[in-house]
Amino acid sequence: MRIYTALLASAVFVYSPVAMGQEAIRTEIESSPTRVTAYRGRAWVERTVSQPMQPGLYQLVFTDLPSSWQSDSVQAKISGDGKVLGIDTVVREVSTPPNSLRDLDRLMRHARQMYRSAQDELLVTESSIDFIQQMMAKSGEAQNDKAGSNEFDIKAVQAQMEYFSNELKTLYEQRSEKTLEVEAGKRDYEIAQQRLSNAGGTTKTQREAVVEVLITSAGPVELTLGYLVLNANWTPRYDVRGDLDTSKVNMEYGAQIFQQSGEDWNNVTLVLSTAQPAQAANPPSIGPVYVDVFVPPPPRPKTRGSRSAGRAMPTDQFEFAVEADSAILGAGQSYYGMNAAIQGGSASVTFTLPRPITVETNAKSAQRTRIAEFEAEVDLTFVAMPVLTEQVYLRGRFNNTSDYQLLPGQAGIFIGGDYVGETKLASAAPGSQIELFFGADPAMKATRTMLTKNTGETGVFGGWLKTSYQFVLNIDNGSNRTAKVELWDRRPISRSEEIEVSVNNLSLPLSTNPQFVADDLPRGLMRWDVTVPASSIGDKAFKVSYDLLIERKEGVRMTPLPD
Repeated sequence: MRIYTALLASAVFVYSPVAMGQEAIRTEIESSPTRVTAYRGRAWVERTVSQPMQPGLYQLVFTDLPSSWQSDSVQAKISGDGKVLGIDTVVREVSTPPNSLRDLDRLMRHARQMYRSAQDELLVTESSIDFIQQMMAKSGEAQNDKAGSNEFDIKAVQAQMEYFSNELKTLYEQRSEKTLEVEAGKRDYEIAQQRLSNAGGTTKTQREAVVEVLITSAGPVELTLGYLVLNANWTPRYDVRGDLDTSKVNMEYGAQIFQQSGEDWNNVTLVLSTAQPAQAANPPSIGPVYVDVFVPPPPRPKTRGSRSAGRAMPTDQFEFAVEADSAILGAGQSYYGMNAAIQGGSASVTFTLPRPITVETNAKSAQRTRIAEFEAEVDLTFVAMPVLTEQVYLRGRFNNTSDYQLLPGQAGIFIGGDYVGETKLASAAPGSQIELFFGADPAMKATRTMLTKNTGETGVFGGWLKTSYQFVLNIDNGSNRTAKVELWDRRPISRSEEIEVSVNNLSLPLSTNPQFVADDLPRGLMRWDVTVPASSIGDKAFKVSYDLLIERKEGVRMTPLPD
């Protein structure tokens, strides 16, 4: 493919005494990537070479270009007294010396064995998951049969569910690891097969870019070749550290880089961009819309088949299937003109890493590197929902005080010096609020107890049944610091005029938070914003109590209430 620049039409070069009648000097250039701008699913690679040159016409040949390059994206620029006249891209077959077939066959057999072993281990893990799920289903059926009888043991049910949950969590993690091992084993096996296949032949594919340049005076020249490659990606990775003593949060913004472009990036200047380049140069076409009298289609004939035919896949099954788009772009000028300086405050940001970095192609694990970090004031509040769990969770809300657009990604959560676990961080623009949970505090516990339950008739002449409950909510704070707590509970909401629900004798008034009053209170949720003193445990535990009254017409059968 031949790409001519606009400079070729300039009269300066048509009548140049250096260029007229001179045959171009063909020179192979030893080069490797020196600068890479990584996007989501693709990357713009630059190879820059510097050397002194004499006046003349040259064909500079860049060899060993990667298999995933997009030849129509190739660009070149030159500094000093030189001009780029045009670019050829060439794909040709070249002779290669034979390799040791015995050694390559041994490597291929070993790679195949490792690949099959990884597949077997993944199959065992999948079978274990199926077995645990079957056991959990059978256990649930057995406990349902005992429900309402003296044989029903809620603690045994909870213990069984906790056991099954822990086992499944461990097996899911193993499945993820084994899946990666299978993918890596398959890749190694295919590479070994390819090497063995190539050893029996005499040719290999050589990809070249031939840059024609005109040098008008002697001196140092710097030439840069740029091209787009696919199969390259980076994903954000965060570490968030909260501190209860200082009420501050430190967020480290990092990146995990993975590439299968076919060439190593050795000690390159790496630029990470959050931009999403355009998929095409032209806008979509707009067409007319017509409206007419609707004619229902004829009924479809009934077919016999699987019961699951036609069912839509739940969205959560392919939530992670859409990653970086690998569609082929056309011209690469938009990449070539990207500003490499760190920029923020808009929808996209570019980060130029301050140090050279090496990212090997087809590596088995992603390369992790640090981008930046920032510190912010954080509102740390404990959230207690004793109607659901005795654990009390620490929530942090803080603003993105950086100039960076934070993309969705995995985040490691720390409180003080302790690692809490993993969570997902949503997209956050500069200045927007971020909400994260820092896990459950083992020093705190929340419980909900029903003290009394009475049922009787009400009304002057009867005709209504009244059931009254008395609840108490306890918060134990075993730490040596005061705790700010959001305490949550719920009351039933009646959807019938024949059933009335009311809450009375609140020991503490509900929260006056505007968002709670507008959104949650009408849905029957109850929230108290309280401060629990340090070392409030046992008889000294913080308490909130209230009465719940449910009245219904006699003969009305009410739906059951949750515990």
